[in-house]
Amino acid sequence: MSEPERETAFSKLPPRLQKQFFELAEEACGRISRILRREDEKLGQLMQNLRFRRISGDRLPDLRIGVVDGSFSPKLSERLGFRIGVYAATYMVFDGDEIITDDDEESMESGYLVSPQTGSPLHTRKILSLLATLLERRLALRCIEKYDVDLMLIDGSFYGFRTRCSEIKDKRVDEMGLEGPELERLSIKTGWDLIDEVYELTRRLRESGRAVAVIKRVRTAAIDGWLLSRTWSLNSMLNRNDRAILRRLMRPGEYFDYADLLGENSYYLHYSGLKGWFREIKRKISGKPDDEKLRIVLEHVEGKLRLQIATDLCPEGACDALKDATYREVLSPRRLYVRLSPYAAPACIELGSGVDQDQALAHLQASANPATGLPFPIDLIDEIVSFDRELASEFADEVEARLLLSSGLDVDHVYGEFESINPQKPE
Repeated sequence: MSEPERETAFSKLPPRLQKQFFELAEEACGRISRILRREDEKLGQLMQNLRFRRISGDRLPDLRIGVVDGSFSPKLSERLGFRIGVYAATYMVFDGDEIITDDDEESMESGYLVSPQTGSPLHTRKILSLLATLLERRLALRCIEKYDVDLMLIDGSFYGFRTRCSEIKDKRVDEMGLEGPELERLSIKTGWDLIDEVYELTRRLRESGRAVAVIKRVRTAAIDGWLLSRTWSLNSMLNRNDRAILRRLMRPGEYFDYADLLGENSYYLHYSGLKGWFREIKRKISGKPDDEKLRIVLEHVEGKLRLQIATDLCPEGACDALKDATYREVLSPRRLYVRLSPYAAPACIELGSGVDQDQALAHLQASANPATGLPFPIDLIDEIVSFDRELASEFADEVEARLLLSSGLDVDHVYGEFESINPQKPE
């Protein structure tokens, strides 16, 4: 029996709007075509300054590879009385081509977070994401210890969790009305308690000598920042993130190291920040000699980054030594791009402390999925632990059903607490 034909989003529109959007698509095609032609000229010049290295082709021994991923509900369940989210993490271990963790009862864990339907949903979501990261880090360390893996792949940047941590650092769990098993188990009293726990486990994971982070969502624009630093003109930029630029230039089997472009003592975050803060930077270097501009700019960016990182990841009143150590820790992972497939963009990776770079790159190449350009274990575990948008809503429905069956509770009151926040639409 054939499946019914899926109705497209275009086909649901009134015919007049359909016609307009098809005409607009033709116009957009022309605009983007002109942008790509201008980019080709700049890319030709940029190519002369980039260095791409070949991944070693030496035959690998069979390695024991661990992979871990965590996920949380992309959409919170918003009820009249409660806001509910769920999260989970899991690990797998490949011994050569064999998965050896199928019967491991400790390889999967999950949790939930409940808050009142008051306060900022952004704060609830940030705490939910940190709980998912915390669980992922704990399972990664458990996997390393239990299976003595040669490499431990994690999904996402080591310190990607730090964004917006400052917003919840001084929040008290009891004042926000938050409830959840992990908060209780770890005696988490404030947002800072949670941030500190995630940071400490991440630092231990990075220093394990086994960890490699695979980053899918890349927003850094250090190459554009480097182009700006050569001319101090916005016209020199490509206005693309680094992964998009390297997609156009790298060949399969090559990798790119920021150190080859920026130097061993400079970091991609500095040059990405240079682009992001260029408006204020431009005023700072106005009238300065050309041979001093880059030094002034990098000092300015470093000051901004130090403040940003300390605000996110250090306790209130932290001493300068702790702020400096945290700053250096966040900047320490070496970030590379590896082109593993002719059909997909380069994979962005970070190497933990003590990881054998040649061994890690050779394994990534040997285990690449040509369709995604990512290591196959990362694709597989992502498929297992990815959450549907409706999962939190179905979890809330299950909680409601169990409450309604419980004795001693007013049915109408329970129903009212779990009623949709918008009565005209289902969640």
